[in-house]
Formats: sequence, C-alpha cells, structure tokens
Amino acid sequence: EYLTDCPMGVNAVSWAPYGAYYDPSAASPTDQVQEPRLVTAGCDNAIRFWKCQDGTTWVPDEAKLDTAHQHSDWVRDVAWAPSLLPNHNIVASCAEDKTVLIWKQEGLGQDWKPTLLHQFEAPVWRVSWSVTGLLLAVSSGDSDVTLWKAGLDGQWTQV
Repeated sequence: EYLTDCPMGVNAVSWAPYGAYYDPSAASPTDQVQEPRLVTAGCDNAIRFWKCQDGTTWVPDEAKLDTAHQHSDWVRDVAWAPSLLPNHNIVASCAEDKTVLIWKQEGLGQDWKPTLLHQFEAPVWRVSWSVTGLLLAVSSGDSDVTLWKAGLDGQWTQV
C-alpha cells in the first residue's frame, strides 16, 4: 500500500510513535491505541498528517493545521518527537526558507499549532529528536548543528 502526497515530490516522512494516539473510552484495551499515523514533508512547502484507516488505506488526518506560521519554501525534513503523554504530540519541520517550526497537538483530534523555533542564516536540512524527546538537533546549510530545548514556559532556547 502507498499514499499519494505532493505531486511535486516528498522529501521526508516520519512515523508517529506507537501509542501517540490513545482512546481510553474504547471498549477493549487493544482498541485503545489508535491507528498508525505519519507526517510528510513536501516540495509544495507543506507538511501533511496521515493515518492508516482499517489497516490498509492511508487517508489525510482530520486534524487541521493552524496557519499562524507556514513554510515558504520546500520542507526538507520532519521528525515526530517521542511521546511523553498520550494524545500530546510534537513534530518538528525544517525548510529551505531557513526556518524550523514546532507543531503541537494537545489532544486527540485537536488542531496542530505551529511555533517558530528560530530563523536560521542558511537553509535547514534536517531535524532529529533525542530519544527522550527533550532535545532537538537541527542541521543547516552553514555547516552548523545546533541543539534546542523547550523551557517550562514553552520558549525554545539553544543549548
């Protein structure tokens, strides 16, 4: 099975961690963990969230993307952070437009809300979360790799 995303091409894909989506009201424990999901990074400056419906068909996720911040050039990479709490998800995206956006979803089916992590001096190529999901590594076209951490106030700082 495959999915059709951006007609111009897809640069990256990242799986949601197992258990990222959880429905405690489901009748049986096996139904509580929701279907697999993934996020793609497109050459059309967009990211898209997908879910596997009935185990075989990939469909766009119903959750909307807030448009407060968007990429203005090719999205080069996406990375889904390890889940710290069920139904609270974080995805990082980076692009040729020299930006990294942090996308947060605070509940099953809620909108994805973006925050600008930083405006870099060069295109940003890759993003990668630490195994704990507390640090984000960012590589950019100026040969730099920077590490970022969110404070208790939600503000991101370079470490």
